[in-house]
Amino acid sequence: MDQMAVTKAIRSENVQSLHRGMAILKAFNRDAPRLTLTEVAAITGLSRATARRFLITLTNLGYVGNQNRYFYLRPKILELGNSYLSSLSFNDAVQQHLNVLAEELHESVSASVLEYPDIVYVARASTNRVMTIGLSVGTKLPALYTSMGRVMLAQLPPKKLQEYLEFAQTEKLTEFSLTTKKALQSEIEKARTQGWYLLDQELEIGLRSLAVPIGTHINDTYAAINVSVPASRVSTETLETLILPRLQNLATIIDRDILKLWPN
Repeated sequence: MDQMAVTKAIRSENVQSLHRGMAILKAFNRDAPRLTLTEVAAITGLSRATARRFLITLTNLGYVGNQNRYFYLRPKILELGNSYLSSLSFNDAVQQHLNVLAEELHESVSASVLEYPDIVYVARASTNRVMTIGLSVGTKLPALYTSMGRVMLAQLPPKKLQEYLEFAQTEKLTEFSLTTKKALQSEIEKARTQGWYLLDQELEIGLRSLAVPIGTHINDTYAAINVSVPASRVSTETLETLILPRLQNLATIIDRDILKLWPN
């Protein structure tokens, strides 16, 4: 076989492999957010052995999760597009609840997922503009300096958290921003112990936010929700005593709705 033929064969194999991988990712959708190996093979037309190899690779890369024989897309898929949100009907399950709470509290309520080293907003209900920068679905902010980022980082296994902190970059965004890895790790551990986190003007002067993780009730933290308020109007005590219980209750409700999409 001459060099040109070899090159064509390699290109053909590469395209075929990519095609198979994309076919597996596309198998997950709004009506089929969780699939067994047999179902993936049937939908894609691949053999079980081939489908298994691709699923293992995608799992190792962090794009696919595996629980109780079922495979499902993980938040990292956001790096490739909006497949994650579409397959889980995340906006449908979350947005209406955010709207209700925002209307009741007259404060902005948001949801995000972790996409190292940032968080990505996936749903938001805004009643007033709290931050100087505009926030919308798709906006990224540094995980280390957001309340949602810290509660999601707190759910990572210790080894993964250490790896994240090793390569994370600290920033002096405001006079209150923590800039040492030791101090940041301490706050993340605090979020782990509490099950919630209050960020006070570390991201922006005049901004306080309170966050809780989503998924702890089903042992799979996959997102977080928060309430953002002006520091001049809402005290930390008010956030902890009045808003925290409402936010925790909302997380439970969202978990219940997500369980309908992720049957065991």
